Amino acid sequence: MRILCSVRHSAFLTVLAFASLVPALTWGQSVQDQLNSAYKGKVLLLRNFYSDSDLEYDQDGAPIGITTVGPWTLADMEITSVAVTARGIEITGNRVGTWFRNGKPDLARIGKLKIHVTRSVSDGDTEKVLRTVLGNIFVEPGEEFGRSAPEYWRFYFGGTDFKSRSAAWRDALREGNPKAAANDALPRPVFTAPVPVSHPDPTYTKAAGAHHVEGLSRLGITVDPTGATSNIAILDPLGMGLDDQAVLAVKRWKFRPATKDGHPIQVQVNVDITFKCYSSTCP
Repeated sequence: MRILCSVRHSAFLTVLAFASLVPALTWGQSVQDQLNSAYKGKVLLLRNFYSDSDLEYDQDGAPIGITTVGPWTLADMEITSVAVTARGIEITGNRVGTWFRNGKPDLARIGKLKIHVTRSVSDGDTEKVLRTVLGNIFVEPGEEFGRSAPEYWRFYFGGTDFKSRSAAWRDALREGNPKAAANDALPRPVFTAPVPVSHPDPTYTKAAGAHHVEGLSRLGITVDPTGATSNIAILDPLGMGLDDQAVLAVKRWKFRPATKDGHPIQVQVNVDITFKCYSSTCP
């Protein structure tokens, strides 16, 4: 099943390397020099995927007054400088988005980002203390963060490709609903597939539009006997916030349900959401 979402725009994609492991701090430098040596030029994922352009944290790295959470594919930060001031630690840089192309992630700058940590830093602060504070703000390189993402990302993080993720998703649904498993194997002569009767398009994110992101977001969904959707899973992402928009749209879709011997049944199907940019609709 293929659904087309149309949008057009163009922009330059800036590809960045993923963050390498943060090097150990070395004493004999100022605290500011140490922080810049450790973090400047690195690309790190914001913990909890906050989407504001100015973020504030307390002395322990806990967020202050931050409530807006966005897609994790728009939540990386390329750190360009770390400054120690009388008010605390100022981290500046670029917000970075993740764009999956041919199954592999590329990174693109999508805006500016500032972080303020309300903490007076002195030479008495140890490497362990500073790492703990910033570790509460950023996901450590190599750290598993999939559990922090919405449930519909679960099978993406649990598989290696579309085939393995799709199989794991279907197996999980069978375990929870043996009757649904029987529906998957219905003979073709007595089975009719679900047909979308209302399928509003997803919204392009500004970041995706600015970088002319096009391609497929591949989902798994359950269509119940009333034609409503549930159990939505991202199985092969496009990135730049578009997969989350695809999920929001599919939640509102309505289908003419699948049938067996003329009776509505519940089935699992894969859906491709095609994003294509056109100037009339791209932000």
